[in-house]
Amino acid sequence: MGEDASVNNYDIISIGDSASSNDDHSNSDRTNYFRNISLSYFAAQPTEMLSKHLEFKELCLESGNPEAHYIEGILQLFVKEDEQAGLYHLRQSSDGGYIDGTYLYGLSLLAVERFHKGQKYLDKLGWKESRSTSDQCWERVKKSLTDIPYFMNQGYYIARAYLETLCGCRSRKRRGRVCNHGYYYERLNQFVEFAMSKNN
Repeated sequence: MGEDASVNNYDIISIGDSASSNDDHSNSDRTNYFRNISLSYFAAQPTEMLSKHLEFKELCLESGNPEAHYIEGILQLFVKEDEQAGLYHLRQSSDGGYIDGTYLYGLSLLAVERFHKGQKYLDKLGWKESRSTSDQCWERVKKSLTDIPYFMNQGYYIARAYLETLCGCRSRKRRGRVCNHGYYYERLNQFVEFAMSKNN
């Protein structure tokens, strides 16, 4: 009886009658399959695709899978330290509609002092209405970056310091006004602090 219960714990989805298993697959589209397959496991552990699943990752990239571009962006930017390739793939991820790609692309642009463009991408997440989407993206991005041993770039300190000078929050808060750059500084500061903690 216990054995039956454990077997039936799985949700079984019926795909039609047994004749359907004999259907030919002439309507299957390889590009569509690799573009739409979920890579959430690898997005959380991108270094798994660095060597173990290289061919699979390449098929997904060729098909335009936004999660694959997110993973490749992380690997290029933070593991291989190729800024241009990393930003290219993160942009592809964002343009493909992957919100974590949009968040990390915007954040990375801030970190390399492309403030206006970074702000534009972060604004796509609607943080002015609610920060919940940004907060959720940040938690997933942190998880993606957790298994990358060290990725702090000295330029990130400079970008943070420069963005802080643009941000007049400290003096303006006393007068009841909040600086427009405060959100961007807060996000870049979170990223830099997290990157610094990876070195300790």
